[in-house]
This record gives sequence, structure tokens and C-alpha cells, in this order.
Amino acid sequence: MESTRIIPFCVPLTPGESSGVGVVGTITLRGQSAIVWFGWGAVERREEDDCDNNIRSDNSTVAVGTGRPPMGSLSVSMPPSSRKGPSRMPTPTSQLVGGSSDEDMMLGQQMSARLAKRIGWPIFVSCSFSDFGQNGVSPALAAGFDDDTMPAAMAEKEVTRILTLEKDQLTVST
Repeated sequence: MESTRIIPFCVPLTPGESSGVGVVGTITLRGQSAIVWFGWGAVERREEDDCDNNIRSDNSTVAVGTGRPPMGSLSVSMPPSSRKGPSRMPTPTSQLVGGSSDEDMMLGQQMSARLAKRIGWPIFVSCSFSDFGQNGVSPALAAGFDDDTMPAAMAEKEVTRILTLEKDQLTVST
């Protein structure tokens, strides 16, 4: 029987600050598949001893996300078939649950496709960047970014790092 693991992650928008807003989410692992759920949330610094080994370390403190972003649109991508040679076919992607934001749906589809191709697993992604909270201002714009694509790319890089570590550990244990 396969076990399920939930790994929280966060990416601060302004590295080095003791607290603020960033991208927070979870990666749910079940066998050789993953569900990535992310959006805006509060980020705070904690001592490294109090945290999971997968959380990125900067000296002795780590960033930890708090709160839960609302569920956004949900897409799934399957890894390209591994026939002879590299696949030039696009990664099969489907939108399972729509959302109120076209941008969130596109970010989720693109991220799930890239992750499925890199990791080689089915990847589900739920993105919720359109919910800005009470003040109605995007945290990305408030942090000086032009739009939400750079914070999404930063989150994707962190998710790729975690999934690669998990895949490597799974390969070693089998």
C-alpha cells in the first residue's frame, strides 16, 4: 500500500526579511505522482532545527509559510511517453476544475506540464494567485514585480527541487 506524504513549502518574495507575504503551498505525494497547491500566504522565519529537512536553508533560519490559500483551478499533466529518443510531443495536460481567473488556469497548466516533463510523474497543480486578500493589491506588485509570473517561477523552482529530492529518495529505496 502506498503512503501519502504532505510537504509544505514557501517562497518569500523578499529574501532576508523576517516576515512578509510570499508563495505558500503544499506538495502531496502519493507513490509516483504529486499534487501541488499554492497561492499567497504569510511567511515567517524560524530556526532550522524546528523545520522539515526539505525546506530551503539560508544559514540557520528558514522561511515557513502560514495559512492556506484558497483552492484554485486544478490541472493535470501526464509525462510524455518514453518511446525511442526524446519526445517532441507536447505534454498532455487537462483542466480538471476551472476557476475565476484565466491567469491562474494558465499558470497551473504550464507549471504542471513542465513539472511532469522534468520529473516523469503525473502532476496535478492548483494555482490561486487571483485572491489578493483584503486590500485588493497583488503581493507580487507590492514587492516590486511586474506581475505574478516571477513569483510563480520561483515557486516552480522550489517545487522542482523538492520533487527531484523525493524522486531520488524513492529511486534509492526501491
